[in-house]
Amino acid sequence: MGIRVLLVEDVRQSHELIAELLLLVGGFQVVGSCATEGHALQWLHDHPGQADLVVLDLMLREGSGFSVLAHLATIEGPDVVVFSDFASPAVVRKCRAQGAIDTVSKADYRRLRLFLERYRGSVQDHRAEATA
Repeated sequence: MGIRVLLVEDVRQSHELIAELLLLVGGFQVVGSCATEGHALQWLHDHPGQADLVVLDLMLREGSGFSVLAHLATIEGPDVVVFSDFASPAVVRKCRAQGAIDTVSKADYRRLRLFLERYRGSVQDHRAEATA
């Protein structure tokens, strides 16, 4: 079973690039796609426990990824990696304080790929330990 990903991104090109990157890295399955804060919150409400990882943009056409991140911090939910144009040091600190395991600038797709490879490895290690 692959790592189930909820992709929260409102820019079509970015969405497609992330989806392609997930396929390239392998071991990931996009189980949901949302372009707005409201849609992401509704998806999480309607599909509890059905995503392992959320790839989250902060600046959405409608609403904010910060609100989605704040909601995720209140539930026993999926891990979150923020992938945003607005990855300043202050934003990185705020995202980590709200539970994101990493924050990556959209200017650095290579770093997102490295994150995904490490994340996949850590999940595989955890699953192997759980079955041993």
